[in-house]
Parts: sequence; C-alpha cells; structure tokens
Amino acid sequence: MKLGTTYICVQDMEKSLNFYRAILQQEPLYCNDDRWIAFDCGNQIALYNKKYDEKLLKESDKIHFNQAYLDEFYREEDSKKNNIIILNFEVDDLKTEYERIKNLNIGDVSEIMYVNVHMPYYYFNVVDPDGNVLEIAGNYRI
Repeated sequence: MKLGTTYICVQDMEKSLNFYRAILQQEPLYCNDDRWIAFDCGNQIALYNKKYDEKLLKESDKIHFNQAYLDEFYREEDSKKNNIIILNFEVDDLKTEYERIKNLNIGDVSEIMYVNVHMPYYYFNVVDPDGNVLEIAGNYRI
C-alpha cells in the first residue's frame, strides 16, 4: 500500500487555489471544474470543494451517487474542521522562504521557531484560508 494523494477540504476554491499557487510557486497539474485541483509536491496535494457535489445533488438528476455516499455526504460534522494534520514542507533556505511568504501577505505567518531536542530544527507556520497549518522547515543561518 502507498499513499496516493493528500487532499484538503476547502470552503472557497478560488481563495485556496490562489493561496496554494503562491505558496507552492506552481500551477496545478490539473483541475476538474471547481471540484478538484491537484498540485505536485513530490507527492500530490489536492484541494476538494464539497460545495461542488452539493450543487450537483441539487441541480442534476443525471449524476447518481449511491446511498452510502449520500449518507456520508449529509452526515453532521463536528464544529472543529481541519487542523487534524500538519503539512510539513522542506526548503533549502528557510530565511529566504520566510521573507517570500511574509511578502505574499496571504495568511497568518508565525515567527521563525527553533527547537533542539535531538537536533537543531528551525521552522515557521503559515495558515491557509481554511485554518490548516503548514509547517515550513529548512536550513537557517542566523
């Protein structure tokens, strides 16, 4: 078994698309309407817009879903969303990447943090439009 794709459920596809284009400095591999957009980050990371399926269910009788899908789709969700995992991205020059992302002005960015439990580790966090935390780590020269 291998991990195929990690995907993030988003509320505003356009806002999230712009955020990830800027962070990843790339165009998506492909887009399926306003429902699914995939990027290549060594492995794929994709954005999924549940509102797209919601619109299909309301407007079309040509697209069919099985009952298991519908039960899951309409299941009540907890108030806490996302932030179950942290996506960790590695860069060669943390200081340069920190300045680049701060200058993009696309989300909350922490200060550069330092941890030394078993080895020195420098990183900062940036928050995407849906509240997901991205950890950016790499070599840092003071």
